[in-house]
Amino acid sequence: MPLARSLTPALTRAHTGHPPSRTLSAGWRLVHSTSFPSPRPNSGRGTLTSTLRRVSPPLTASCPSTSIVLVRCNYQIQQKRDLSFLGTLRAVFKQPLPPKPPKKLPKETRVLGRVRVDEFEWMANKNDPDLKDYIQAENTYAHEYFASETAAIHLLNREMKQVLRTQRISAPLTTTVRGYEYYTKTSRHGMVYCRRKKGPMAKEEILLDSGYLPDNCNVKKVLLSTGHQTFSFLTEEEGEELGSLHFRDLKRGEPYEEVLEDVFNFVWGNDNKTVYYTKATELLRPYQVWAHQVGTPQEADTLVFQEDDDSIFVDVGSTKDQRYITINGNSLSSSEVRVLDAGHDFSSGAVPELKVIAPREEGVEYYVDHHDDHYYILTNANPKKNFRVMRAHRDDPNRDSWVELMEAKDGEKIEDVDIFRNFMVIYAKRDALPVVSCYHFETGAVHEVPLPEQFCTIGAGVNLDYDTDSFQFTLNSPYAHEATYEYDMGSRVMTALRVHPIHRLDRSKFTCTRINVPSEDGTAQIPVTLLHRKNLQLNGRNPTLMRAYGAYGVPTDIDFRVEHFPLLERGWIIALAHVRGGSELGTLWYHQGKLEKKRNTFTDFIDVAEHLVEAGYTNPRRLTASGVSAGGLLMGAVSNMRPDLFRAMILSVPFLDPMTTMLDPKIPLTKVEYLEWGNPADSEQMYDYMASYSPYDTIPESDPSSSTTESHPSSFPPPPLTERRPALLITCGERDQRVDYTQSAKFVARLRSRLNSWYGPEGKEACVLMVDENRGHFGNGTQDDRVKTWAREVVFLLSKVQMEGGGFGPGPVGSGPGSSIGIEPMTRGKRSNGKMLKEGS
Repeated sequence: MPLARSLTPALTRAHTGHPPSRTLSAGWRLVHSTSFPSPRPNSGRGTLTSTLRRVSPPLTASCPSTSIVLVRCNYQIQQKRDLSFLGTLRAVFKQPLPPKPPKKLPKETRVLGRVRVDEFEWMANKNDPDLKDYIQAENTYAHEYFASETAAIHLLNREMKQVLRTQRISAPLTTTVRGYEYYTKTSRHGMVYCRRKKGPMAKEEILLDSGYLPDNCNVKKVLLSTGHQTFSFLTEEEGEELGSLHFRDLKRGEPYEEVLEDVFNFVWGNDNKTVYYTKATELLRPYQVWAHQVGTPQEADTLVFQEDDDSIFVDVGSTKDQRYITINGNSLSSSEVRVLDAGHDFSSGAVPELKVIAPREEGVEYYVDHHDDHYYILTNANPKKNFRVMRAHRDDPNRDSWVELMEAKDGEKIEDVDIFRNFMVIYAKRDALPVVSCYHFETGAVHEVPLPEQFCTIGAGVNLDYDTDSFQFTLNSPYAHEATYEYDMGSRVMTALRVHPIHRLDRSKFTCTRINVPSEDGTAQIPVTLLHRKNLQLNGRNPTLMRAYGAYGVPTDIDFRVEHFPLLERGWIIALAHVRGGSELGTLWYHQGKLEKKRNTFTDFIDVAEHLVEAGYTNPRRLTASGVSAGGLLMGAVSNMRPDLFRAMILSVPFLDPMTTMLDPKIPLTKVEYLEWGNPADSEQMYDYMASYSPYDTIPESDPSSSTTESHPSSFPPPPLTERRPALLITCGERDQRVDYTQSAKFVARLRSRLNSWYGPEGKEACVLMVDENRGHFGNGTQDDRVKTWAREVVFLLSKVQMEGGGFGPGPVGSGPGSSIGIEPMTRGKRSNGKMLKEGS
């Protein structure tokens, strides 16, 4: 098993926009088939669909150079069918009004001499009928708001599905272990897990068809026992963090009767009958490891380990050679690993002996695997906190005996390690770009793997076999579907196993470029990855979408996102800001964006936005932004700090009220996350610091004299009242166990109350809140549901930028620079002073 996979803290509020990776065993990953009212002062309100109808050219069999940018030419006929004149007219003139702010019941909280007043604290009671009425009113408004754009959403939905199309007949990727080929297939109803004996004419055996699972039930993880005699799979209901563990006897082809409940994670011992699994507290902190004997009731299981420290997650894993079970106690800043014999016999009733590799030391993280007679340890135990690979003999694994094999340099981070019989594979990042290296155990020689793409994200592939010199890895790049490659470490030969180009995308017209932006404090250069068409004109008129995350050391990956393509093909720039708080430039980059340095994340994002404007990429009326979870906190904070910089923002499952969360240790994950955000109850400095950026707490009063919050000293300027604020689309889910949906409800309620002239019933700008009763933190539903959600978000962005440009400029999808929503074609007017960004600059 890759060394750091599943060994980092198992449950945080971290979320990057996609569901977490799921593993089939040590490396068998699941393969996924994978009305807008304008600002009221502006006349000429029109929906995307109505504007599209007005400027649509005559339809021809080919795509003329003056075709519409909103939809691809092959959709224009369908568009005319979908749009009726009377329906569009009704939608245009029917202006939905946002709901009035709900009731206010101010509640004072006094901490360290500070007074915090929360007029919407009553929303913590989920059973309050007024909360239900308010959520229903917001959802009704959101439905009416998007009703006038139904046709545009439908068209973009179809366009993105075209992007997702891949070759229909494609042999599944197989992994051969113990004489069987294991693989997955997709069906209309879900994933199908299969195997067949190696050889010609072998019969396929279906291990699990997820299409037969109940609605809202997902497969979280599947594993085979060491001898491949039992197939196990963990299911969870949408939004739940704990699941049910099922077993199927592959010899009999029948399921076992027992089902283990409330399971967070699990691994197999090497005796084909013992499963080790973790259970969590009521606050969702995994803290126990249990041993289960297949064929016995869960009540007979043996408690192997329990961690009582509320700041520590417990996870369970196994070494790649299957000799040891690892129990990993991880906080957000330290680790302690215990190992036990994976072949321990429980028949005698004895609990296995646990051996600590190295006692916990604050600030030191480490993760362990085993090869021959040595432990291989990935750790940040050095003054610079750069991760390095160490080795220690299994008879003396204490920290003093660790010997360094490889160290990350400044600006680098070793993220993961995968061990084979003769080689070790090291996955790292250098200057926010992936690096894969191979270490030869016998000679100590190291060589880098030449990657097919420079701008991409690399992941460990299906690597079950320990006794091999070849490994698979996945490559996810912005302009192609996820590809799978196999690399022979001995011969240094790479083979493409599966590569899928984007359907009907002329990749030669697009590129990735990298720029570096100086930070406000002058101490850092912020990397920014730009996705755009070649020969981009720096004339300040390019619509732009910024993305960032900036927390937990999670990088903003340069990967495939289907929702980018409708924008890219309309001349947009996608700007991925690798701000501090992520780990793109190493561990120090992460530490410079957490705790008392958290504001660096927000100022970095603002610095990048200002640079994009000053350098001529875009302007504030064409600049938009999007963030998920902790990235939603980033968006919320920036929308208050610099509301004049952005035209529109999308916040998905956003963490908007860190003050309430971090002041209440009874809320799930709070104690664990003190090491990420700080504890505002510990000191006046931390209280004031968090209050200075908390999105909910920094919403300004349009009338400062009416403020109900007691002022207190702060070295940070108050949020400004500006003439312009961004339109906001905020989405969340009632089944989210990581970020409570009432955070979004409170945030919008306070916006409508304090900034009534902007976001109230007669406000100048849109603020749309959508609360999905069936959504968890990672979304819900089928791929079709997710694509429809993305289509709605894209329409939201296009509509806001389009309003600034006065309509659509003609030009086909993928045509010359500048043809995009709300921008006149570059062939019109003067552009002699426009700068040109060359590929690779």
